[in-house]
Amino acid sequence: MDTPVQRTMQTDVLIIGASHAGVECAWTLRQAGFAGRIVLLDAQAAAPYQRPPLSKALLAGSTDAQRLALRSVETYQKQSIEHLPDHTVARLDAGNRTAITQQGLQVRFTHCVIATGARARCLPGLNGAGAYSIRTLDDSLALQPRLADGLRLLVLGGGYLGLEAASTAAKLGARVTVIEQTGCLMGGKVSATTAARLEALHRQAGIEILRDTGVQGWESAPHGWSATLADGRRLDAEAVLVSIGAVPNTELAEQAGIRCADGVVVDASCRSSADGIYAIGDCASSHRPELGRPCRIESVQNALEQARIAAAAIAGTAPPSPRPPTFWSEQQGRRLQIAGLADPRQPCDDRLTETAKGWLVERYQAGRLAAVEAVDSPVEFMQATKRIGAGDVPAPATLTP
Repeated sequence: MDTPVQRTMQTDVLIIGASHAGVECAWTLRQAGFAGRIVLLDAQAAAPYQRPPLSKALLAGSTDAQRLALRSVETYQKQSIEHLPDHTVARLDAGNRTAITQQGLQVRFTHCVIATGARARCLPGLNGAGAYSIRTLDDSLALQPRLADGLRLLVLGGGYLGLEAASTAAKLGARVTVIEQTGCLMGGKVSATTAARLEALHRQAGIEILRDTGVQGWESAPHGWSATLADGRRLDAEAVLVSIGAVPNTELAEQAGIRCADGVVVDASCRSSADGIYAIGDCASSHRPELGRPCRIESVQNALEQARIAAAAIAGTAPPSPRPPTFWSEQQGRRLQIAGLADPRQPCDDRLTETAKGWLVERYQAGRLAAVEAVDSPVEFMQATKRIGAGDVPAPATLTP
């Protein structure tokens, strides 16, 4: 059933989604001198907020929701950016350049930027009381009070977010078990050296890690949940955190006939297949020359860069210079930084260097530096990042094995 229209507005730029990408796009437009009307539709009621602390500082209780705000309410007004919270877009008409919200607002636009992000991937049968994910502010606030001494917590998925949450929960006294169905942590996105060293730190902190372990079934129980593993073992827990990746929110684009393939497909200027419509952030899939194929990149740095690229295309200004994608994670009090993309389909020549407080790994593919990763080594990380794409492979004898 079509949503009845109760009021109509016209805008030069409509931004759907108000996380890092959407907010940055609006601000960059103003910085570029764009004087047109900008409307920022936000499906959430809370002010736009930072997401990285959700699995770390906010979950630990060392910060609060108010401190996560990306911008103050007053700054939106000063920049003449119309932020409309609690407005979910129900339908996007690409041909007529119109969006209609569930609240009955019809927005006619000249340009539209889709910044709808991604949602946590769910498992059938694993939902309801005691089952959690961490993707939104509400998700983190729902789990945080339960992380009391002695809580048994199963973390399903050994990626960045799952390990960050496991680290936080263990520090708060929870008894944590991480279940990872593959043979390595962090999805093969880091070197074997970094994966093994961080795994050792988690185990030293009392976290049980089960790799190469599948779950055959879940059963709700009075105490919480029971997991039946592939080898027949059963694990009981009061809470389960599902952290098995994210699904891009592309439904609006798909219904509008915009090309999608694991994300809204965009070109180098973040333009979609529909004239006047762009996509940025976790919902966008762009061609990556490093990999020779399109892919989505889920990181704040990528969201900000794509926001600036789309804003430049709309404002008619020069786009920012391309930079290697960067990622970061905090686990067991250690800071992991990554830059560049190593193609998981190709072998890596990993070169390890011990540093004063941590280590640096340079990852070479086809004779070129494809990616670098560092733990507690910011200076070495910055220096190595500048060389991504270079072909100066060092001799093995120059590095510590």
